[in-house]
Parts: sequence; structure tokens; C-alpha cells
Amino acid sequence: MTVTMKQMDLSLLPDEARSELYDFYRFLLQKHRRRKVLAAQEDSAYWSALNEQSLKKIWDNEEDDIYNELLKG
Repeated sequence: MTVTMKQMDLSLLPDEARSELYDFYRFLLQKHRRRKVLAAQEDSAYWSALNEQSLKKIWDNEEDDIYNELLKG
């Protein structure tokens, strides 16, 4: 049997239990938000590395070395 949040009558709980339940709810929110942030950071790092790898073929070539010499000037 699945119980939805709307079906729970939290007013039946003592104040201390409701406070504890609210703290646990906040803990779960924070935990899952942190997971999303970490996943986004890992995703961003992956794409950055992939872009760098593919662009190295374009940026690092002998034909462009003359421009590097000009910049050293």
C-alpha cells in the first residue's frame, strides 16, 4: 500500500516528532541537491576535457607555430 504525503495527518504527531520529521526532510533535500550539483560538475568536467582534447588537434599544429613566434616577439 502506498501512502501519499497528502494522506498523512502530521498533526497526529507530537511537536517534537514533527520537528524531527522536518529536519529529516531538509536533510534529504540537501543530500539530493548535492548529488545534482556533483553530477553537473562531473558532466561539465567531462565535456571540458572532451573539448580540449578535440581542439588540441586544431590548436597544436606546426603551421600555427609561426604565430606563436610572433606572440613571443
